[in-house]
Amino acid sequence: MSSKSLNSVVNKTTTNSKKEAMMSNAPFYTEDEIHTAFGRLKSLAQQAPFPTKEERLECLTSLQTALLRHEKALLRALNKDFGCRAHEESRLIELIPLLGEIKHAKSHLAKWMRSSKRRVHISSFPAAAKVMYQPKGVVGVVSPWNYPVLLCLGPLVGAIAAGNRVMMKVSEFCPETNKVLRDILHESLGEDWVELVEGEADVAVADAFSQVAFDHLLFTGSTSVGRIVMHNAAKNLTPVTLELGGKSPLLVAPSADLKDTAKKLIFGKALNAGQTCVAPDYVLCHQDQKQVLIDFMRKELVRYYPKGIQSSDYTSLANERQLNRLKGYLDEALAAGVQCDNLMAETSAAEEQAGQTNKLAFHVLHQPDDTLAVMQDEIFGPLLPILTYSNIDEAFDYIHQRPRPLAMYIFTQNKADEARCELQIASGSLVVNQTIIQVAQPDLPFGGVGASGVGAYHAEEGFRTFSHGKSVLRQRGPNTVGLFRPPYKRLIHRMIEKYWPFL
Repeated sequence: MSSKSLNSVVNKTTTNSKKEAMMSNAPFYTEDEIHTAFGRLKSLAQQAPFPTKEERLECLTSLQTALLRHEKALLRALNKDFGCRAHEESRLIELIPLLGEIKHAKSHLAKWMRSSKRRVHISSFPAAAKVMYQPKGVVGVVSPWNYPVLLCLGPLVGAIAAGNRVMMKVSEFCPETNKVLRDILHESLGEDWVELVEGEADVAVADAFSQVAFDHLLFTGSTSVGRIVMHNAAKNLTPVTLELGGKSPLLVAPSADLKDTAKKLIFGKALNAGQTCVAPDYVLCHQDQKQVLIDFMRKELVRYYPKGIQSSDYTSLANERQLNRLKGYLDEALAAGVQCDNLMAETSAAEEQAGQTNKLAFHVLHQPDDTLAVMQDEIFGPLLPILTYSNIDEAFDYIHQRPRPLAMYIFTQNKADEARCELQIASGSLVVNQTIIQVAQPDLPFGGVGASGVGAYHAEEGFRTFSHGKSVLRQRGPNTVGLFRPPYKRLIHRMIEKYWPFL
């Protein structure tokens, strides 16, 4: 039975008023509504537990079509929610990677769904074994405000490809974007596959949402909230994927091309005003490199944003709370005697007037102490601490002593440094001589390790995350295992006792 015909049967059991409520395009966010929507999706998943490849491809194609149809509306909504975010930047960092994920999933779905043949033990002959990839059921997704399209619909792609129904909790800090997302989902997938949950109190609703008995839960956000989500999910033994971020280091080796490093560092750190979980969080460079690197960075910022923070290409911080948080980091650092340089000072004299758009100039913090908040918290903004070393071993030791990062960046022309970073630094991803672009690779998994996250999604790994690898064993022919039955001490058992290490 197709999902459409199944849902027509299921919906006949509901009243007309309830159907209208569940099928409407209006937001909902109360705990009762969340549980009602979950129950409905769970019922659909139980009655059609293994959607066909064709049904999944149809969903992905519909999502792709709706995304393209609503492109301009999404770009306008993102600009309005952020206060200032260029359409070109939103397209680059949200829509292009998302479309790449959809295309990649569609191209590889048949391969991903294919069962994996496995060998059986000699004692079980004749038999056949395989692992099939079964949808988990209903997947919960909690997405953040910094990339409200990519980090909402990206997990949806993997979950739908794996054959699941999905409930998504989106951030209330992006109300205009949420409206367009709701239109896209209502138009492409409807009530058969997905429900979108909004809320006025983000933490409170996320807390209630994460206590629902999902078959899998993916959370993207801060480490502190991630701990709460994991605790809540444990009550139902719900498996979780946590994408948490943390402090991603950028190591500048002595052999690095500093001009190239500055160009790519500014791209990764200034993009979306630094509000990216894999943005370089701090720099480690040789003490003789620092000033040259900063000078190149200043020049790159002028090239990127000739009008400074008043440039329409320079993204605003998401809201006043984020602006005040970052200003608090600066104030604390200045009070502690840390030198803080505004690298956009020449072109941002009107910073106070632009404050209403929640913009903050790009600042470098020289050698801040580890006890300061800017070195304890994930920065998530255009502040860049720069630490120096006299020997690169000191830099590696510094990174080793800290929680494992979501991303590790190294700029070097030395293969030994590159190999050392690859083999010795545990991180969610490693990028050599570039920044941030790993997120946009549709065939690479995305996820953290340790304090920066649990599990991964994107690509084939995302399909596996949202699937259960179920082992299937089929016995064929005579029951050879029966030869080993009691009573024991028979000839077969004496032979096993003698030869069992070779079986």
